[in-house]
Amino acid sequence: MAYENKTVDYVYNLLIQSFQEKFNNRLRLLPKSFIVILAKVCAAVFVVPYKLAGWFYLQLFPDTASFDSVNVLGHELRPLVKLGNLFGVGEPTSGQAWEGIVKVTVVREGEPIMLGTQLKSDITGFVYVVSSTVTTEGQTVDVPVYCSESGAVGNLADGDPIKFVSPLGFVEQEAEVDSTTKAGIDDETEAHYRTRVVNRYSNQPQGGALSDYRIWSFDAPGVLQTYPYNGENSPGDVEIYVAGTTDVYPNRVPGRELCVAVGEACTYDPETGAANRRPLTAILDPNNDGTYLNVKPVSIVTVDVAVTGVTGVDPSDFGREFKSVVETYLLGREPYIRGLSDDNNRTNYVQTNALIALANSVATGLKAQFGTVEISINEETVANYTLDKGELCDLGSLYVNGVEYEE
Repeated sequence: MAYENKTVDYVYNLLIQSFQEKFNNRLRLLPKSFIVILAKVCAAVFVVPYKLAGWFYLQLFPDTASFDSVNVLGHELRPLVKLGNLFGVGEPTSGQAWEGIVKVTVVREGEPIMLGTQLKSDITGFVYVVSSTVTTEGQTVDVPVYCSESGAVGNLADGDPIKFVSPLGFVEQEAEVDSTTKAGIDDETEAHYRTRVVNRYSNQPQGGALSDYRIWSFDAPGVLQTYPYNGENSPGDVEIYVAGTTDVYPNRVPGRELCVAVGEACTYDPETGAANRRPLTAILDPNNDGTYLNVKPVSIVTVDVAVTGVTGVDPSDFGREFKSVVETYLLGREPYIRGLSDDNNRTNYVQTNALIALANSVATGLKAQFGTVEISINEETVANYTLDKGELCDLGSLYVNGVEYEE
């Protein structure tokens, strides 16, 4: 018997029909109102445990387990997180605050900018705190600061202005961001954590297989996906290309800090610090200095798309609809890795025929017509493009009837 979701009304109708048949049609001892009330009460009593049993069944699997906290007999737990801990994924990663270097103009040398001094950004509205005391020397001085709030909302770009909350007198009140030491990252989302748990559930570590490096990499906050390869320089080399989450790295190309974090996660267990992950002979850090030069950011191939012969609709309307589906298609392309990628659904090709099919779907929906679709990379028209090691792709310019579409 298949498990089906029963409603209170369904059980109520079933019960009242049975009661009326058994009692009224045969003995006629009970009033109709009593039977109705009894059926309502029994229906609720039956459905509640029925639904609880169904909910419990869903908690057995990571793709349906609840992320929210529940209280069961006095024990507070989150079913998905409980499964994550059992499978070795651990707790969802917490967000981290932005850290960076602020360049301050010196008015009078020899004075200290004390630990805990506050600055504020008009861009984010957050307070930034000096993380170590710095003595003013020269015309400018670099001051390390961190955001008082964690998350990507506190990120600042190089050159952004920032002001001391209280003027110090021996430095200019307004400074500017010189560089980012550590990007701010939001708390791990339910969808991202669920993906990690499902991946670990379906791909248990095998002691250094390519899939293991992908599993371990997700322990570094901010990782969207990784692409591990056997290195070419020596038999022990392992190369990992890292794509970052779009909330921190809009183009998915991370900085060195995330690459280093991935290298650490593939070497040391983040819970215990034990070096029990990559095999001893596998080389991720060829210089053995913590730089992890074999862990690299992905590169982005920019694909320009041109559609000609669009009629029957305003070209801008066609461009708006077509751009959305093309972006989704290109963002779904990734390099093929034997043993990690799905051999039955390879996504390492950017094909003109696929874009023609998408254009045809859009044209049908808009009751329009189009002529041809062409793609070009580095200003060279190509029929197809195969993504190489560590390459992802994104839409560059979209041309409709020879005119670049701009939103």
